[in-house]
Amino acid sequence: MNPVSLSLPSAAPTGAADPLVGITEKRADSTLLSSARLLATQGSADQIAALLRALVTDPLGLLRALASVGSVDRAVELLGTALTLGLPAELNARLRCLLVELRLAGGEVRLALATAEEILGRGTAGTPELPATVRSAVLAGRAFGRHFQDPDRGRRHAESVLRGHDDRTAPDAEVLAATAVLSDLVLSDGRLTEGLRLARAAVDGAQAMPSPVWRAYLHLVLADRLLDVGAYGEAESTVRAAVADLTGLGGGGMDSIVALHRARLLSHRGRLAEARDEAQQALAAAMCRGTLLYVPPPLATLGQLALRFGDHDGAEAFVRRYRQTLADGAGRMPSPVYDWVELQVTAARHGAHAALAQMEQQYPDPGPRAALFTRQPGAAAWFVRTAQEAGDPRWAAVAAHEAERLAEENPGIPTLAASAVHAVSLLHGDPDGLVRAATEHGHHWARTAAAEDLAALLDTRSHRRTAGAAAEAPAPPRLPAPAVASAPAPSVAPPVPPAPDPAARAAEENADALSDVERTVAHLVSQGLTNQQVASRIQRSPHTVNYHLRNIFRKVGLSSRVELARHAHLWTTDRPDITDFDIF
Repeated sequence: MNPVSLSLPSAAPTGAADPLVGITEKRADSTLLSSARLLATQGSADQIAALLRALVTDPLGLLRALASVGSVDRAVELLGTALTLGLPAELNARLRCLLVELRLAGGEVRLALATAEEILGRGTAGTPELPATVRSAVLAGRAFGRHFQDPDRGRRHAESVLRGHDDRTAPDAEVLAATAVLSDLVLSDGRLTEGLRLARAAVDGAQAMPSPVWRAYLHLVLADRLLDVGAYGEAESTVRAAVADLTGLGGGGMDSIVALHRARLLSHRGRLAEARDEAQQALAAAMCRGTLLYVPPPLATLGQLALRFGDHDGAEAFVRRYRQTLADGAGRMPSPVYDWVELQVTAARHGAHAALAQMEQQYPDPGPRAALFTRQPGAAAWFVRTAQEAGDPRWAAVAAHEAERLAEENPGIPTLAASAVHAVSLLHGDPDGLVRAATEHGHHWARTAAAEDLAALLDTRSHRRTAGAAAEAPAPPRLPAPAVASAPAPSVAPPVPPAPDPAARAAEENADALSDVERTVAHLVSQGLTNQQVASRIQRSPHTVNYHLRNIFRKVGLSSRVELARHAHLWTTDRPDITDFDIF
């Protein structure tokens, strides 16, 4: 097997006293050597020797590198061994500071917070004062840890830190962490504009953050806010800045979060297959590194993507996995996506009535709804649509009103403006508003949903007009019954061949304008399948099938499924593979 490649710090200069010798003379290092071999089982003897030397010359850089190429658990094991070697007090403090960082990434939030409090307590009661950079980094880790453990506690702590900060002085690491935490939490109040401002402020002072991992995290928080407002180009460059902070650390254990942000960006742009690949990489990296804090987010993203692909079984399995991970005690990075994916699975599995009951349980207050509506374009309209299908106009009106309020309170945010137009137009059956929403939505799924809602509305109106015209039409006159003739029946004339059907000829000529998807839909409908059955076959929603049908009728000049069934076989005889066409 190939040796492990580590970005290790340089060894001690040739000729200098090897610090490892003094430590080895003081106490046996068999435990340390065993840990090193566990972490570098594929490495050569020279690499293991360099690893041991680097533990003394630059333990912080070494352990971060180890955490990025091996598991966090083993890096913590090696760090624990180093803390027993009688190293200088300042170095011990720095190692303990790194322990807070690694335990947070490993999902051991309570242990990380306990370690942070222990370190901070060492600066009092006659113990040596902590170096300023160490104290600042530990305080930053504590701010993040409280946020991951309990968002309400994290909010109170972050607000307290910022109240005590003098704006005339440059922010330290704790202030930057508190700013990033609040950037995430103000979304619960629907204040997306304020969240973006705070995220930018944190990045502006990021150089004061001593940990490169936390510097990268500040950039990723800003990337989140930029995705929320639809600034995809800037979000992509911000993710690249986070990667630059992690250069030399092999990802610093945060490669899974970087991949997750790429997945979100690709999903927003409608590149679903690529988004799924990135989310799977994010999950694999988090599992491999043992960074359990970062496991639930990619599972939720994969569940959301499974829904987009029509894979309800897969989506349900991802929900079970992230719920189990969260229940096992790993800290969570707060997100409204967990409940959102589960709610959509319920709707797909059990229908609108079951989803409405779950909505009432999970979103009883405006706060959680505001967090979801600001993070997920199209979610407000989904609430309206589900409530209408369940026959609850009150819930539909509440969702539309809240989407409108969020847009008014965050002027200049195009994602919220499009979401409000979509939800309100769906509530009132306004086709012009739905056209606008389908045009202005930047998020691929929300844009598609608006187009489907428009198609469904127009189809419903068309059916009503047809039914109304049939009801108002006068009944045909009753003809007298034919008299019974006693004369012999006349001779039967030879059958006259039917005249060419101009509609059939025109339909066949215009069929070249149909896309492969439309040909597939036409073929399946001509076989007698319902819209729901076609939707299941091509992994799309019934609204999308109806949208394609309207396009087919318009392009080929037909007006009913009966006519389509009569002519569609003419369009597929030269395409024997049409029934096997793979949408994806």
